[in-house]
Amino acid sequence: MKLPHLHLRPDPVLSLKDPEATELGRAMLVDGLVLMNELGLEAFTFRKLADRIGCTEVSLYKYFPNKQRLLQFYFQLYWLWLRQLCGRHAERARSPREGLEHVVEAICGVWPKDLPPLQLDPGALRRLVIEEGMKSYLHKNVDDDNARRLFLPYKELSAFVAERITDCRADVPWPRSFATTVIEMAHSLPFAMEHLPSLTELSNRKDLKLLAQHLLHRTLTYIDHAQPLKRK
Repeated sequence: MKLPHLHLRPDPVLSLKDPEATELGRAMLVDGLVLMNELGLEAFTFRKLADRIGCTEVSLYKYFPNKQRLLQFYFQLYWLWLRQLCGRHAERARSPREGLEHVVEAICGVWPKDLPPLQLDPGALRRLVIEEGMKSYLHKNVDDDNARRLFLPYKELSAFVAERITDCRADVPWPRSFATTVIEMAHSLPFAMEHLPSLTELSNRKDLKLLAQHLLHRTLTYIDHAQPLKRK
């Protein structure tokens, strides 16, 4: 059975002009993702991207005001897609624990072969989030960006994971905090596995299934043994 094509839309406030409405805009998104993964955010420029596409630098600024907004566009698209994937896994599960297991696997990058198609490569989006992740919000304008709800897709994924945790145990303490911790570790540990290998034993095999097993074990242990919060 052919899976329906997902066409997810990041917040229009990120762009000056819909990049998916024109051939040049679509090329900017596709080649920009490849180039940003190759160079990193610091070395990436619209001039280099224009040279790669074969257009003028000015024409690219008609779509995004700066590379930070382009980065955030990619990040929103990734979190929107990952939320969709996690939702599919949870719906097919036979129990809350099985659903949580599949959700943790998806967050760790353990994906089925029949991935829901997306307008950009999910694997490339994940690599960008792992390599450049914190740069989407570790800057002086983070409060303004938050007020504009630019981190909403990430927050919605965190809320979804927290709901899967409370489905397993209603009185588990700090479910949202723990859900965010799992998501962060699922993307920071692969960075350490690749670049700072002495920080984790997972570097020995670089196996995402082992990463998922590690985080699922931590999650289930927390659910089973964390003490409920005491009300004052």
